[in-house]
Amino acid sequence: MYRSMGKKARILVLNVHKKDASTMNDFADQNARLLIENFGGGTVFHFSDSVATRGIRSTEEEILRIVRDESIDLVFFAPNGDSYELSIEFFRDLREKTGARLVLWVLDDEMIFDVLSKYYAQVFDAAVTTDYYACFAYRKLGVPAIYYFSSYLNKDFHPVEIKKEIEVSFIGDCAKGGRGAYIESLRRNGIAVATFGDGSENGFVKKEDMPDIFSRSKINLNFTKVDSAGPNAWFLEENSLTNIVRQNKGRPMEIALTRSFCLSEYSSSLGVTFVPGEELDTFHDEGSLIEKVRYYLENDAERERVAEAAFNKAMQFEAGTYFPRLVDEISRLLDGSRYPQRRRSIHKDPAFKRNHIIRLTILMFFQLSKLGSAAAFESFVNTFQYGPAFFLSAFPKGLSIAVNKALKKKRFKNAKGKAQSPLHSLDNAPLPGRGRRGLRHNP
Repeated sequence: MYRSMGKKARILVLNVHKKDASTMNDFADQNARLLIENFGGGTVFHFSDSVATRGIRSTEEEILRIVRDESIDLVFFAPNGDSYELSIEFFRDLREKTGARLVLWVLDDEMIFDVLSKYYAQVFDAAVTTDYYACFAYRKLGVPAIYYFSSYLNKDFHPVEIKKEIEVSFIGDCAKGGRGAYIESLRRNGIAVATFGDGSENGFVKKEDMPDIFSRSKINLNFTKVDSAGPNAWFLEENSLTNIVRQNKGRPMEIALTRSFCLSEYSSSLGVTFVPGEELDTFHDEGSLIEKVRYYLENDAERERVAEAAFNKAMQFEAGTYFPRLVDEISRLLDGSRYPQRRRSIHKDPAFKRNHIIRLTILMFFQLSKLGSAAAFESFVNTFQYGPAFFLSAFPKGLSIAVNKALKKKRFKNAKGKAQSPLHSLDNAPLPGRGRRGLRHNP
């Protein structure tokens, strides 16, 4: 018998890593805090950090202890695309042993639904996803789902009264998803573009500085292509169709909250939240980008009208207003669910099994680098769970990724004179695309 969900439910949020606030804008933990505040209290547990130091079994035992000792009613699991450490079987058993309800909280289903989310969903009671189309895919699997578009606090993103002295700006990683080509095309056509973020001319931007940049810019760019070709996206190698996917980022919402204008690369579900042409505008290619930029630079009144409409819409999604409604919706969904209980059988395709073993291999070498021999041995033993054939097909790939990350860390140390945090360099590489709502605010 499962407990009734309500706003007094105590929750546990399983997030991936604890971020260094000086270099990482931690949207994941902000979401967790908002959930805890709007339910009946609870705690955040960074499962990947724990697995890296304690090992898999000890981490699973600790999660089980927290759920029992703190009378947790509801567990949120918020994975990255490479978050295979905690097994699907563990979540099934956690649900059955404690009676706690399980909710999958996924911020990048455009990328990871087909490689990770849909498999874990088999044992979950509900899903909250930022991919509009994934809602229907979850429901097709018999899992009730809620669409959640990224929500931000007005204290973090707000209008700044300042002269609009920047024609066009972009905050983000210019090396991803063809963004650099768009920016260079604008510059070749005589349009000044100021870039901010990792690898840009102005460098990384902290969250507190972003409203000022948005407000100073006449046009703020947003790009939507999923970056699935980088070394950190190894889990997408057998899902190449991701290369043509366009993702709804959180950037338009951040920009709108500052009463500023956003020109976004097209995404088919962008219109679910904003009305193109009324609350932002979109471009499809270099030609339409240049055309739209020139139009809005020449038409101040039109640009300001669209920005004002976007601000009014964004305030409906401002976290302080929106999260209480979201929590009510989650509670009603769980209490009123007519879906059958999940079956005990768990289905895994070969691609999932291979990714699982690759992740465990990377984890093992990280644990060895930290002299965690017991934890590393446990991870190594787990790499054989699907038999020798899967081990032989996946282990070399995991080894290659681990070695390349270690070499990258060494080169970074030699170039900068100081090393990154080991968790960030070897085991916490940013997931492509997560900037809108996850690892960095410079996506």
